[in-house]
Formats: sequence, structure tokens, C-alpha cells
Amino acid sequence: MRRNRGILIAGILLALARPDQLGAQTDASKILEMAKKEGELEFYGGFSVADFAQFVRRFNSKYPFIKVNHMRAGAEKLMTRIITEREAGKYTADVIQIRGFPAQVLIEKKVFAKYLSPESKAYAKGFTDPQNRWTTLYVQTSVIAFNTRAVKAGEIKTWEDLLNPKWKGQMVIDREETEWFANMLKVMGKEKGLRYMQDLADQNPNFREGHTLMAQLVAAGEHKIGISLYAPRIEDLKAKGAPIEWVQTNPVIGFLYLVGIAEKAPHPNTARLFLDFALSKEGQTEISRAHFISMRHDVKADPPGLVEGVHILPSDLDLARDYDQYYKDFQRIFVKGSH
Repeated sequence: MRRNRGILIAGILLALARPDQLGAQTDASKILEMAKKEGELEFYGGFSVADFAQFVRRFNSKYPFIKVNHMRAGAEKLMTRIITEREAGKYTADVIQIRGFPAQVLIEKKVFAKYLSPESKAYAKGFTDPQNRWTTLYVQTSVIAFNTRAVKAGEIKTWEDLLNPKWKGQMVIDREETEWFANMLKVMGKEKGLRYMQDLADQNPNFREGHTLMAQLVAAGEHKIGISLYAPRIEDLKAKGAPIEWVQTNPVIGFLYLVGIAEKAPHPNTARLFLDFALSKEGQTEISRAHFISMRHDVKADPPGLVEGVHILPSDLDLARDYDQYYKDFQRIFVKGSH
């Protein structure tokens, strides 16, 4: 009798369950079953070898039957490679992780497939695509950094403070900081922004390539100030005892590192499984442990100061449509006008 009552209750609960929940459970089971048959994943992204290896170890602890291959390249090279492959009729990538502006180029070329991960709902507006083509895997915040032995605390609080004549020739910036440039013009207003950029260029900043390298050079004292460095990299150096700190401007532009499934992915089910894990609390906790900033609401930053009280403004990917013009303006004002 008790057994029959249990069956009856289970049947009632099943009947009352939301159809979309039942569908999600069925879909998840099918994806898992087919992913086991595919058994492989091609991941295209800019993760460092060490960071990605640790992430894959966590993924494989849950899904040991999937072999994950990593094609690593910087955002611009990755974008070019994917476009070249597709023009040649090659569809190799399953999951693509790439920074905002180059990602927008791929989005315009319909490289990303539409897939609504059940984990996407944990991300705020601006950090996930309304058309379900991508979600933010992590954010790099663009900040002012300074060497604490060369610059006193409180001397620099805003972007305008960089125009003080005492900092002339003492700063460093990436020679292709187009995405920062475009977003700053939007925040400041184009006319005021261009005037500010010209004034900043007149401060004769030094040019380098690579945000990690620039952070190391500021920490070493080769440059007193770094323009648009990544706060997580600054925190890494601080944890090792380096004399470096960053400024919490308002707002702080967040460069989005997006992740999505490639259109015509050769292993579509392993791609869905991997994406769901990457966006889950478990996957994003691993992202946070690697000192990237997760935009999932239930995952804490490491260290917490990366986000506490910080107004992170997501980079406007629509600005990428005018990338060529922003690039030319940045080069004209900063690089070609340098002396």
C-alpha cells in the first residue's frame, strides 16, 4: 500500500512539474549521452597554458570521457585564423573564447551558434547576449596602475590627474589600445573625449605591447604609471610583494572575454557540455581562483577588492562596428603623434 502511495505521489509531482524543467532534464541527458559518443572538444581561446590546464582538470574530474584540445592564440590572431578557416570551408573549433571587439567581428560574420545555456540566467544584463550567442566567461578591468615607490597614494584618483605635467614621459600604454579608447570616448562624450586624448598624448606616454608586460614594468619602476592595465594582473603582482597599486576610477571599463559555441561545431554536444560547465558556479569558481573576474552573481572575486565598490561598465561591443575609425584615430593621436 505504501509503495503504491509513493508511486502515486511521484506521478502527481511529475504531472505538476513545469514542462520546461522536464524538457531541460531530458535535453541534458541527451547532450550527455551524445557527448560521450563524440568524446572530444576543440577549444579556441587565449587562456594561458597553465590556467587552461587547471580548468580542464576540473572539467575532466566531472567528465573524464572528453579529451579537450586547446588552440591558443591572442585575440586578433585567433579572429584571423577562424575567419581564414571558414573562408576555406574548414570548421574546426567547437568552443571559442575571445575578447570583446574581435568577438564582435566574429559575431557579425555569424561564427557563433545560438545556444541558451541554463547557466546564462546567473549573469547580469550586458554580460550575456540577448540572442544567446555568447556569455562573458570573465572580465578584465581597465585601470590606472602606479608604482608605489614613485607615486604617492592619492596623487592619482581620476583619469584627468594623468594630465599633471609631472607625469610627462613617465607613463606607459599599449600601442593598440583601441577598445579602451573607443569606450572612453563614449563615457566622456566624443568631443570632450578626443580633447582629453590629445592632452594625454601630449604627455608623451611610452608604448609597449602586452598588458602583463606593462604591469611588470610599472612594478619594476621602469615606468611610474600604467594606462589601462588589468586590475587582476596588478593584484597578482601585489600578492608577490611588488610595489604596485591600481586606481578605482568611476566607472571602470570591463573588457569582456566572451565564450560561445561555434556555428557548425564538429562536436556540438561536447561543446554544450563544456560551455554549461564553464558558466556554472563550479566552473566560474575555478575562473575566480585563477584571478579572473567572474560576472556570475554567486561567485566571489579573488581578492574581493577587485569588485567591491567598483562600478564595472561592460565594454560596448557595438563600438566595434567602427573599429577601423577608432583604430586610426588612436594611432593618429598617440602613436604617430609621439615624439
